[in-house]
Amino acid sequence: MTTLPTDLHAGSTIPTLACIRVPAAADQLSTLRGMTCNIAYNHGFDVDGVADLELAIDETASMLIALAAPGTDITCTFTAPENALRIAVSATSTAGQPAGRSSFSWFVLESLTDSVELDVDQASIAYIGIDDARRRDASNAGAVTITLQKNLLQSPQ
Repeated sequence: MTTLPTDLHAGSTIPTLACIRVPAAADQLSTLRGMTCNIAYNHGFDVDGVADLELAIDETASMLIALAAPGTDITCTFTAPENALRIAVSATSTAGQPAGRSSFSWFVLESLTDSVELDVDQASIAYIGIDDARRRDASNAGAVTITLQKNLLQSPQ
């Protein structure tokens, strides 16, 4: 596990709370869930909000682990726009992109968070092989990022 320094990304006014990089493997899901829970609790989320984020990070990382090129990492960057928590989860993929927005996985993510975005660097992902079969080729790797945002509930005044 690598923890990167927290700072502002170039050109951004949204503070970065934490950034963590772990191997793209299922045995790292508990690390990502734990980090997400700690940050969410410290950011002011209630038990239900934390549970939603824990399930969402698990689903997101599982989707990206399935696509990740062998020997690569999953990177989670936690930022704090006003009254919200944003988590950008990235992986290097040679297999394409996650299931479409009509899939059950996307339905789960949209149910657990306030917004979900997908960014795929299509230009550098190649599909090679006989009969359009997908073959992983690290020289043609591209980045896949899923960004989750969960808003803090506001107390009535």
